[in-house]
Amino acid sequence: MSDQNQTLQHDLEYLKALAKDGRDAPLLGGLTLVFAGVAFGSASIAAYLLQTDRITADPSWRSLVWLIAMGVFFVGLFFTRGRVIRQPGAMAPSNRAVGGAWQAVGWSIFAMGLSLAAMGWRHHSFAPGLFFAPYIMAVYGIGWAVAATMSRKIWIGLVAIGCFVATVIMGALAGDAEQYLAYAAALILLAAVPGAVLLRGEPAHTI
Repeated sequence: MSDQNQTLQHDLEYLKALAKDGRDAPLLGGLTLVFAGVAFGSASIAAYLLQTDRITADPSWRSLVWLIAMGVFFVGLFFTRGRVIRQPGAMAPSNRAVGGAWQAVGWSIFAMGLSLAAMGWRHHSFAPGLFFAPYIMAVYGIGWAVAATMSRKIWIGLVAIGCFVATVIMGALAGDAEQYLAYAAALILLAAVPGAVLLRGEPAHTI
């Protein structure tokens, strides 16, 4: 009977250790956020320069810069996804929850982009596109809010709040060329920079 008790106690201690390791696992995926912030932030600066005629180019480049940024991001995503999966702690509950949240953010941005494009085409108007930047900052706020809850890190919660504040700013600047600069700053400060901070805390090796 004592052997059974010892075995049970050992199993409980093992489960507690697993739970603690999962709870304390560093958040992964910081490099993906760096790619997103730099790629789309750079595209936003380019869009500003094109719209204000600081760079003389065919008007079609205003759309092409975003397509180029999307291509760069997806190439980066292809390589970073495999890296994240091989890192220690990738299957921890916190990383699975946060990863799922960011995946949902990505798909919702993609779906909303198609929706706004269809709306603009249907009504022959560029007005629906004004909603895109505020929407992106809002869903980024959701992603960071989930990360803050799972990691219990105050600074990540502040990043989430920053995204919600940026959502309002994007709305206030809608239709102005300056929105592109504000959007670029928001992507760098609220995606690339915190992504780099997460990246520094990730394990240095893969499995």
